[in-house]
Amino acid sequence: MKRPTSSRGYTFVELLMSLLIFSIGVTGVIAMQKVTVTSNQHAKDLAMATQIAQGWMDQLQTDAIAWNHPSAPPDTTSDIGETVWLSSVSQANTTWVRPVYSTARRFGPAFDARGNAIDPAQQPNSVKFCTHLRLSWLYQPTGTTTGGGLIRAEVRVFWLRDGQTRPSNVGICSQQLDANTVGADVARYHFVYDVSAVKENMWQR
Repeated sequence: MKRPTSSRGYTFVELLMSLLIFSIGVTGVIAMQKVTVTSNQHAKDLAMATQIAQGWMDQLQTDAIAWNHPSAPPDTTSDIGETVWLSSVSQANTTWVRPVYSTARRFGPAFDARGNAIDPAQQPNSVKFCTHLRLSWLYQPTGTTTGGGLIRAEVRVFWLRDGQTRPSNVGICSQQLDANTVGADVARYHFVYDVSAVKENMWQR
């Protein structure tokens, strides 16, 4: 006589264990996806900030075109004061400054998320990246040694870390934000630095 086969279903405890294991796996996948998205966004911001820093170096080189005296003798007066940004240079400068926005060049300290230069006074809520400059003399021509001036140009681009807020509700590129305290606030900001030299545009005799 053939004995009937016994059928057995899943118990409630087994179902709970299966759901627990499934939940742990899904949680891990979601966490990994979140890390990937955050890493990709940071890489994008880092590339954009690097591009902005390089763009500022190009602008400073262009600014030096107006720094071209002494020209033909007897004119031995430096015209660095006619530049937009290089005129803020000083000896052994240790002070960071927020550069002014130039309406003529449509370029300044503030940039949106796509890396476009914007006027921080007109679009304060669109600012994603901000820039500070530090300009110091490497070689400063004197009255007897004219021409051949050389400036050390440092550019700092910074933006807020994920989850961080602006200090005291001050805009990230506001004039009210002390540029010299920003560098120490590494818990709040990401930074990109670039350093180069800007040479006086000499008159060719």
